[in-house]
Amino acid sequence: AATAAEKSALEANPAIAARGFSTLTGHMKEAQFPFAVALAALAVDRKAAYPVFDATVEKPFAGVPKTVLATAIGYHQFEGMALIKAA
Repeated sequence: AATAAEKSALEANPAIAARGFSTLTGHMKEAQFPFAVALAALAVDRKAAYPVFDATVEKPFAGVPKTVLATAIGYHQFEGMALIKAA
């Protein structure tokens, strides 16, 4: 679940359609960030957003994803971000 600050930031920008795939996979520790980057790259390559994983906190995205931000917060430490764009 998002912290109050994260939730506020996401709600402030209606163009953001966040996906929390860990609700499906659990936290995969070291594999979490590369998996997030791979999912982002697939969404951009396939020109299709992922469906809502958790309808209580996520909203649908009907457009074509041209840019996807993959983020990760580590289990004990580490934070990462990768911006994936269509070539």
